[in-house]
Amino acid sequence: MTSASKVAVAGLFCLLLLASCGGSEKHANLCEKHFNTQSYKIALKHCQQAVEEGDSASQYFLGKMYLESGKQQEGRELIKQSAESGFKKAIFHSTVWTLLSKDVESATAKKAIQQMQQFAESGDDVAQFWMGNVFLFGYVGQKPSPNEATYWYQLSVEQGNVRSMNNLAWIKALARDSELFDPEGAIELSKKVVAKHPNSHGYLDTLAAAYAANNDFQAAIETQERVLSLAQSMDCQHCSEHLVEYYQGHLERYHLKKPLEEDLLK
Repeated sequence: MTSASKVAVAGLFCLLLLASCGGSEKHANLCEKHFNTQSYKIALKHCQQAVEEGDSASQYFLGKMYLESGKQQEGRELIKQSAESGFKKAIFHSTVWTLLSKDVESATAKKAIQQMQQFAESGDDVAQFWMGNVFLFGYVGQKPSPNEATYWYQLSVEQGNVRSMNNLAWIKALARDSELFDPEGAIELSKKVVAKHPNSHGYLDTLAAAYAANNDFQAAIETQERVLSLAQSMDCQHCSEHLVEYYQGHLERYHLKKPLEEDLLK
């Protein structure tokens, strides 16, 4: 083979390589683009192609779509693989799964809390929300601490996180006999949340508790009746009989002019 032929072959090989890499990049970029714009049908084919080409970010996006479509096992496996490859969103998602799991080994639980705290300390408002949950609900064996929960929720609230506003309002409404009890603050936060999500039975339940904490039982009753109406609607997803009974118990207390009482340290 002449020198000129060798150069031609090498050039062709380079062009093929660039075309291959470009195609892989194209599918990965289109996967993320269409996933973020919620064009899931288009995203699906690009994500599947990008995953075949080994793109870790696309594993995460495809995994999310599989989860939404009911393919739980396939979705979880893809997100796990993406996390193992170091994709941050997948690591975050996997960490949340660990925090919500039961019977987690102490070393695994400790690692998950440390991982979430790193995200939170970097300024991620969603991670701050989850750190608040760790201490409010006592995830993975963590001892509950309303004070610690309040610290993380407050950081998240300052960035406008609605879920943190709701949970912080709950603490302010129920933390009686402590410096965290702030019924007026609970009302203020809850009203902001409900203004954005007027048909959320969970958020309205918090608003009703805030009204009761301020001894405005008429407003609490009216709001809680709205909660029950939404929870009993045929359109309500994940509204079990147990949840309806839970809400009914709150309404009964308000009729007796009693605010909610809950041991936040349980």
